[in-house]
Amino acid sequence: MHQPSSLPNRLLFALAVSAIVALSGSNGRAAPVPAKWHPGHYIFVGHGAIRDDLIALPEFRGIQRCYSWAKLEPERDRYDFSSIRDDLARLRPLGKQLVLQIQYKAFGQGQRHCPGYLQGTEFGGGVYRASSGSWDPVLWNDHVGERMAALFAALGREFDRNPGIEAAVLPETSPSAQLEKFPQAGVAPFTTERYVTALKQHMLALRRAFPNTVVIQYANFPQSALPDLIAYMKEIGVGLGGPDVYPRPSNLSDPQKGIYRFYRSLAGTVPLGAAVQSPDYSVASWKRTAAFNRGQDRASAGVTPDEEKPIPTREHLQLAHDPLHLNYLFWSASPREHFSA
Repeated sequence: MHQPSSLPNRLLFALAVSAIVALSGSNGRAAPVPAKWHPGHYIFVGHGAIRDDLIALPEFRGIQRCYSWAKLEPERDRYDFSSIRDDLARLRPLGKQLVLQIQYKAFGQGQRHCPGYLQGTEFGGGVYRASSGSWDPVLWNDHVGERMAALFAALGREFDRNPGIEAAVLPETSPSAQLEKFPQAGVAPFTTERYVTALKQHMLALRRAFPNTVVIQYANFPQSALPDLIAYMKEIGVGLGGPDVYPRPSNLSDPQKGIYRFYRSLAGTVPLGAAVQSPDYSVASWKRTAAFNRGQDRASAGVTPDEEKPIPTREHLQLAHDPLHLNYLFWSASPREHFSA
């Protein structure tokens, strides 16, 4: 397996890291550690366990794993980072890197990844119901933002200077609900402008918490806000990524509105890292997941026998090479038959 295509752009990336460190200002910290930069292929395990057989695969630089905000902060101001420490301890002897995805978005009926204390008027209702039936935090509420920034700061104090932490990733920007069209009772009023402002604040908070580590924001929607978000990411040195490297026609690859059109302009300026997640391995999986995300039964997605066939890996690699120019490519280990193929 070859590394993604933009790996030679190390000088430009080093300049971006220098700008990132300068952004954090002089705050009494020790001298910055050398930039951690191990681009290439990683295995994405979601919230699942890191299996021994995955760690042993020599083609991969490390593991990307999701860490639920609710588990990282089980009670207000009480943090539990033992899962991250345990994973680092397993990966370190084999020289593997860990990419931590700080997961506050959820997918699926009743699922929730933000702490239980996020509720009531203080937090703008705390959570809203996403289209898939999950519960996501009211990011545009200032108090929710303060709690998220506190989590990022605590994570950064412990892990930013750890050489085994390769990158910190924020989940996709999609609100996963039509909140302007369909307001929800008890939830602070949503506007795209407020939402985008909040996303920027969260990116900056994570960037400041991890000045010596690659920071990536997964971005896909709202499509109208993408130019503004991309410009800000470039300004503060946050990398661009996404949950889907899907080499078939989709709203992501739309030449006028889709997120894929922005990658080329950022190549060599900020880190680029995106994932081949489970839905991206076949057209059928993509269509079923789209139905699920709309709150529909997966079986309602009409698929043909041809659409059940796995998309050839070479197509994912070609998309990662051009137009995405990825530094990091995260491959879902599920389903096993597609990952093994």
